[in-house]
Amino acid sequence: MRKPSQPLALAILLAALPALPLPAWGVVGHQLAATGSVQDLPPEVAAWFEGRENVLHDHANDPDHWKQRDPLEGPRHYLDCEIYGGAADVPVSADEARARVGAEAFQKNGQVPWAIQAQVARLAGRFAAGEPGEVAFEAAILSHYCADLSVPLHTTAHHDGRDPSQKGVHRRWESTLLERIVDEEGWGPDLRPARLGPEPAAAPWAWLREGFDLVPKVLDDDLEATRTGSRDPALDRAYWRAFQRLEGPLVKDQLSLAANRTAQMILLAWTQAGMPAAPQPAAVLKN
Repeated sequence: MRKPSQPLALAILLAALPALPLPAWGVVGHQLAATGSVQDLPPEVAAWFEGRENVLHDHANDPDHWKQRDPLEGPRHYLDCEIYGGAADVPVSADEARARVGAEAFQKNGQVPWAIQAQVARLAGRFAAGEPGEVAFEAAILSHYCADLSVPLHTTAHHDGRDPSQKGVHRRWESTLLERIVDEEGWGPDLRPARLGPEPAAAPWAWLREGFDLVPKVLDDDLEATRTGSRDPALDRAYWRAFQRLEGPLVKDQLSLAANRTAQMILLAWTQAGMPAAPQPAAVLKN
């Protein structure tokens, strides 16, 4: 299991998190998914990121900031599968999906797998151009969308519960619960070497189906934990102990998958670019 390399710095960051907006995995979750992806890459691809890990760390949350000024950005972070009849019926082709539900519904109900697809193409272009700094930046953005798709509640119209009694479950699962796990256990994503499957470009749609299938358990476990006490950690810790017992293993697994899925898509982009070797560092001039 991979451990965070700077526990003190992470603890300081976690202490500051309640004052920050926490969409998706939150600041720490996206940073863990982005930086963790490098260790899942084969050496010849990881070489592109040597000395640039800070770029992944620093830009992993950029897409959440973009939402504040770009009204089209938000839907790139999720997909409500119900409008297509379920995750198994979501088309791989964006044109087909748009034709099926209409342009307005296509926009409103999310496009995260297509956002990943587009970002892989951008990253492939940076690999082909031999630009390691831009490769690291585009990989950071790619990691954000891969991580968002690894949150089950990003695949459903019931993203904040089935009824008003569950309001806030989205944030509780992907941000507060993760913070507790990292803070208490010093946890980081598992090392899982990245490999491409037989149809790697279609992998995000497989992830969509897997996440959608997990939604009922996430929501049921939230209700089960509620029977033990208040969801407010300031009032009653019983809910959080129960929710962490029920959903903590899944949160860990999905964030480890987020790192690995990012690595898979980086590997795909590198393959599409022709498997270029990482540029050698510039020679240091001697006086």
